[in-house]
Amino acid sequence: MSNIRILSVEDDPIYAETIRFTVEQAGYQIIDVLADGRDALRIIESTKPDLLLLDIQISGPYNGIELAGKLDKTIPVIFVTSLRERAIFEQAKKTRPLAFILKPFDPLMLTNTIELAVADLAGEKKDVWKEKDVMLSDSFFIKEKNVLVKVMVRDILYIKSEDKYCILHTQKRKYVIRISLKDLLAKVPSNFIQVHRSYVVDTHRISQIILEDFMLYIEGEPVPIGMSYKDQVLSQIKKL
Repeated sequence: MSNIRILSVEDDPIYAETIRFTVEQAGYQIIDVLADGRDALRIIESTKPDLLLLDIQISGPYNGIELAGKLDKTIPVIFVTSLRERAIFEQAKKTRPLAFILKPFDPLMLTNTIELAVADLAGEKKDVWKEKDVMLSDSFFIKEKNVLVKVMVRDILYIKSEDKYCILHTQKRKYVIRISLKDLLAKVPSNFIQVHRSYVVDTHRISQIILEDFMLYIEGEPVPIGMSYKDQVLSQIKKL
C-alpha cells in the first residue's frame, strides 16, 4: 500500500463514496471525505495531507476555490467539480491546482490523475526517483524521504506505464519510477513481457488468461491485453 495520504472535500454523498472507493482501490490512504469547508480547513491544518481532492461547490462559509486560497501552498490540489464555466476555471487556476476534473468522471480517469499527480510531486518526498540514481540488475532502490528502500525485481507483479513514469506493482504496495516503459523493459528479466502498450507483466505470475476479453490476471489483478500483443503473449506462455 502507498503511504500517500489523501483528503477529499465533497458534499455530494454519491460522489463522496465514489471518491473514497476509488482512492482506496488505487492503494492510497483516504484520511476522510468532508462536506464542509470549515471542517476541511481544520483537518487539513492538523493532518497535512499529501494531496487534496477538492470540489468547488461545498458546504460552509466558503467555496472550494476560496478554501484552496487559504491553504499552505505545499499542499497540492486537484479540483473535482461539475462547474464548467470558463470564469470558474480561471478563478481556480489562480490557486495553481495540479489538475481540474469535471463531473461526471470515470473512476479510472481519477485514478490516473492521482497517480500522475503523485509522480509530479515525487521529486521531493514520495515514492519516485530518477532511474539513473540507483538501479541494480536484480533490484531497484526507491527513495522515500531520506531513505532508499530496496525493491526486488522478483517481487514485481506487473508494471504500468503513465506518461514518463512507470508504476511498479508488488503484493504489498506500488512504487513509481521516472523511466520509460521501453527502457525499463530492457532492464528486467525475460520473464517480463509487454502485453499492452502500457503494461508489462511477470509471466510467472499469470494465473488466468481470458482471450475473448483480451484480459489476463496476475494473482487476481486484471491486466488488459492489447490486440497487437495477443500472439506474443500466447507464444511466451507456450515456453513456460
